Amino acid sequence: MRLQGKRAIVTGAAGALGTVIAQTLAREGADVAGIDLNAEGLERTADLVRAEGRRALSAAADLSDFDAVGTAVASITDEWGGVDILLNGAGGGAVSWFHEMTTETWQTQLDRNLTSVFNVTRAVLPSMLEQRSGRIISIASIAAVSGGRLVRGATAYAAAKAGVIGLTKALAIEVAEQGITVNALAPGAQATPGRDNDTPERREALLAQIPTRLLGDPAHLAQIVVFLAAPESENITGLVLPVDGGHSI
Repeated sequence: MRLQGKRAIVTGAAGALGTVIAQTLAREGADVAGIDLNAEGLERTADLVRAEGRRALSAAADLSDFDAVGTAVASITDEWGGVDILLNGAGGGAVSWFHEMTTETWQTQLDRNLTSVFNVTRAVLPSMLEQRSGRIISIASIAAVSGGRLVRGATAYAAAKAGVIGLTKALAIEVAEQGITVNALAPGAQATPGRDNDTPERREALLAQIPTRLLGDPAHLAQIVVFLAAPESENITGLVLPVDGGHSI
């Protein structure tokens, strides 16, 4: 119960990874509010949070819409009086060779993976500044570090996630003296349900690029989020932590 009494927002809380993170935060004592476009999925996650004995809120919103995000965050802060933890977990990739990429694909990837982080962090930060404490944790990607060798054609995704890393480092410096830490995780391939569709050949090609020959376990990633949100991490900020089985070595 390292997060007893803390109030957390998890974006992408209806997705496979966001659900695990939200439930894990609740298990450690945090109340959890989810923001996602998928209202039905949000309610399923909220039920898991309540099953852990914690308060849950859901706010369906398009994370690329600045005003909609502001309204969603305001509804949460009005209810709870503030936010202690922000986990920027929403995102998603699209495969497109760069020489064939449309401006629509490019912009969609930026909106989904970088603008969404700006919108939510911008909406949450004033309450953290007011209380002079907070933990901001964003899910970047090892693609931002390695160029996306695990999935070719991920140029737009890698660029957007690299933006998340830049935002993380710059903001960490900006708010460090206000008691707010800003960190990012750079996961490699995760063992989410979507990977169940891999052919044996695709799985072998993937594992061959990972020194540990292991896909990431979302439960393990969630525990790293807990660590970065916990009191003992008050002096860790601006960190970009690869969680990739050694892929980026």
